[in-house]
Amino acid sequence: MHRRIVGQYCVEVRTLRNPAGLWKAAYIVEPVHAGPRDFVMITLLEEFLDERAAVDAAMDKGCQHAHWLVAARNAYSG
Repeated sequence: MHRRIVGQYCVEVRTLRNPAGLWKAAYIVEPVHAGPRDFVMITLLEEFLDERAAVDAAMDKGCQHAHWLVAARNAYSG
């Protein structure tokens, strides 16, 4: 598991090797101090030959979503 904090959101990446030997990655974006009713975004990405490539792609997409959530929250509250 890999984790990065972006603003008030936590991006978490998990990988899994499928039976064909390819890697799939999923990322989760949630508030840093998430409770049971907080919004969580989960996305599963395509297959990769290399686990590092899967992690990097998922982290990049997850961070983009977290930045978008920060910007949306700032625009809505400001």
